[in-house]
Order: sequence, then C-alpha cells, then structure tokens
Amino acid sequence: MTALALSIGAASLPLFDPDEARFARTSLEMQRSGDLVVPTFEGQPRLVKPPLLHWLQATLFSILGTGEWVVRLPSIAATLAALLITAWVARRRFGEQGALWATICLATMPLAIVIGRQGTLDALLMLHVWAVVAYDLDRGSEDGPRPSWPYGVLLGLAFLIKGPVGVVLPLLMMLAGRTAAGRTVAPSVRGLTIGLLTWAVVVLPWGLAFLTRVGASTAATLKEEVWLRFFEGTAHVEPFWYYLPVLPVACLPWLAPLGFAFFRVLQLAREPASRTARYLAAACVAGFVLFSLSRGKIPNYILPLLPPMAMLLSWELARELEQPRKRIRSASLLAATMGAFAIAFGVWAAGQPAGAFRVVAWVGSAAYGLATLAALPALLRRRPRRIWSLAAAAQAIFLFAAIGWVSPEVSRKRTTAWLIEAVPDLGQDRPVVRVDMKLPSLTWYLDRIPEEVDLAHLDGLLQRDAGHLYVFDTRDWERASSEVRAKLRPVGRQGKYRVFELRPIAPGPAQVDGVEPPG
Repeated sequence: MTALALSIGAASLPLFDPDEARFARTSLEMQRSGDLVVPTFEGQPRLVKPPLLHWLQATLFSILGTGEWVVRLPSIAATLAALLITAWVARRRFGEQGALWATICLATMPLAIVIGRQGTLDALLMLHVWAVVAYDLDRGSEDGPRPSWPYGVLLGLAFLIKGPVGVVLPLLMMLAGRTAAGRTVAPSVRGLTIGLLTWAVVVLPWGLAFLTRVGASTAATLKEEVWLRFFEGTAHVEPFWYYLPVLPVACLPWLAPLGFAFFRVLQLAREPASRTARYLAAACVAGFVLFSLSRGKIPNYILPLLPPMAMLLSWELARELEQPRKRIRSASLLAATMGAFAIAFGVWAAGQPAGAFRVVAWVGSAAYGLATLAALPALLRRRPRRIWSLAAAAQAIFLFAAIGWVSPEVSRKRTTAWLIEAVPDLGQDRPVVRVDMKLPSLTWYLDRIPEEVDLAHLDGLLQRDAGHLYVFDTRDWERASSEVRAKLRPVGRQGKYRVFELRPIAPGPAQVDGVEPPG
C-alpha cells in the first residue's frame, strides 16, 4: 500500500518548482558532463549541497532515461527502506505486533508520504539519519558488542546528502537517546577511531577533490549554508515555535497518542522496560529542539524525526494493550481527534468553491466521521487496537484521495510543464526570457537555459529583441510599467504564468509608399 501511495503519479505528474526540477537539472548536467565533483545548475557551479543525490539520479538517468519517475525513484526507494528499517528495529525491540504498528503509523503520516513522492534529498536524509540512530538504538540490546564501522559509513553518507546537518542531527539524537536510556554516552577510543576512519573513507575522496577544485569559496559556502542559515536565517526565516502547528499535520492523525506516549515515558522513567521508549522520546525531542533553534525552517526538515515517533507510537499502543480493561487514554484521545478532524474538514469544505480541495476535504470528513462512529463501540468494549486500526484506515483513505485529486491540482500551479504544453511557441527555437523569477522546470522541460532579466531592466532587453518570448508571473506583469506593457502582446497563458512577445511596430506611411509623405 505504501509503495502504491508513493508511486501514484510518479511518472505522470511533472516535476515541481523549485526543488524537484532544480535537483533533476543539476543531476542531468552532471550526467552529461561526467563531472562528479562539482555539481552545476544552468552551467554554473551549485555548491550549496553535496552530490550524493546527484550521483544517484545521474546514474539512473544513464540506465533508465530521464522520466519523472526516474527523478523520484531515489526518494521512493529511500522512504520504503526507512519503513523496512523501522520494521526491523521495532521487531527486535517490540516484537511482531510492534513492528506492524510502527510501520503503519509511519506509512500513514502525511509528511512521510508527501516528501517521499518528491525527487529531493529529504527522504534520503531521513533514511540515513534513521539508519544510524536505529543501529545505535539496537546496539544497546543484549546481543553483545557490535562493530563501530557502520556509524562511520552511515554518517558519511548522510554528510554527502546534506553536509554537516547529516552528522550533527543523528549525533545529537544518539547523545540524547543514550543519556535518557542510561547508557554510556561516550564511545570507546577504539570505536571512535574506527568510526572516524570509516567516515573519512566515505567522505574524503569527494571532499578533497572538491576542495582542490573549488578552493577558497568552500569556506564562504559553509558559512552561508550552515552558520548563517542556522543562526541568522538566509532563507525561510520563521519563529522558534514554527513547528508546533506543523507537527499535528505532519503526524495526522497520531498527535494525541504521540503526546500521551511522551507523558507515559515520563511516568515510567525509572522502569527498565521503558529504556527503548526513553531513547526514542529523547532523540525526538533533541531533533525537534535543534530544528526549532535554527532560524531557517521548512516542514521537510523534521522528516527524520518521524520514524522514531512511529516506533514510540507502537510502544504506546503496546502499553495500552497490556491492561485494556483499565483506562485506554491514547485510544480515547485518538477517537476524539478523529471526530475533531471530521468536523474541521466538513466545516472547511463547506466554505470552499467546487474543486479538488473541496472533494478531498469532504472525503476526509466522511472517512474520519465514519471511523469515529465505528470507534464508539470499541471504546465501550475497551478495544484500543480496533480504534487504532480505524484511524489508520481513515487516514489511508484520506491520503489516497489527496494523492489522486490534490496532487494534479497542485502541479498546475508549481510547474511550467503545462505552460509549455499550452504555449507551443515555447517548444520552438525562439529564445526564452524569464522575467523576475527562477523557473527550474522551464530549464528542465525546454532542455536549454532561458535568459533571466529583472523587471527593472526589461526595457533595455526589449531594445535588442530577437524574437524573444517573455515569461511573466501574473503579479509581475501587473506591476510592469505601462511603457513595457505597451510594447508586448500576449502569446498564451496557463495558470499564473503568461507568455508575451514584442509587439510589431506598425509601418508608417513612408514605409508603406516608399516616398516622403506630402507636407
């Protein structure tokens, strides 16, 4: 079911702006140039991210072609692999039922599915961060000592995905988890040495070649992308509480039982049986605090926290199943959450115009409403597993509805593929100009680099027009000067994008007759 949810539309939906198309174009340029060290976008070095995703996509392009599904294949595979790791470690810690529910919870979290369907690096980062944290979590089991080299390999790969955050985040999560579980925090000298050496083996071949090629600009890139992004915010600057309203949507519908799981961890903090839960809860809190302290924030960043949250949910359900005849608070809160969302979706849908969003809201309202009604007998009979199953089923229905209706609707607004289809002139050899915006999907689908010009300097370009096509956002067109608007005539439009060309200059009488006009 998860593979189906991740794959629907993977081949038919165009690449989204800005990230999907930018990553794909960078990988395509790497595949064509053969330069595996310094990625480029539109012919210029793109130094803001390490190259692992580009290596994967470029390799797949050489084997499978450049279809949209190929661009998204690494993310889909990474999400499925993260589910398998969750099942593996949950089975070892909580048994078969624990593994089943951990994977169900993760597979029904909207953020995991939405990001897992996109050809970006977030799902890959989630996989490698979770892999090293899961290995460390399971390494504390009673099976005896295990080798240290997997730490170095996994942390090295995480670094090659997103740089320093790929190392800092899992180390912080492991440090917090070990502390909460009462384990030894500091590694042995031998283990640390082996980990550092294997990390160096993974990272340094590319890192040294990159430093040799790029040189002094590396320090400026690190300062911009790591230090300034974290402490000052170079993009997506949000307040520290930004993720508090994001988390309920990311974990829908599991927020209430997740909150109670954290509360139960505190209640059972001194019991040996809660060591795994303490590790998971502390790791999640540490990651959440790290992301909240950073000035730059987007919902995707908290994706690596979802697998340990899913395991914690599985643990919480197991605690309720131990004595279901007593209070089943998590299940009760989950049923109440479903009822609240049924009402919220219905109220929101009633105020929306006809369209995909309204349809999906009504589907969500109906699914959650029916699940809430079906949960009432289960509450009376003290059957928490039945309530959790109903929540998972309702969420699955809602997710498939969103994938089927909302994804195509969103793609109409976040890619230029439909614009190229609606305006055939763009597919010809005429030069194309982007006015005051970056459109990676335009570069990807035209397979050439459009010129870019600020609206303030557009008039100068019009003076030397050579059959250009000018692509505007509707808002930019509306604020263009009357002189510029008088010189351009429409060619076509799709959604918020409009295409113009230079208006022909009407010939004067002298040009028509070939003689001076009478005076």
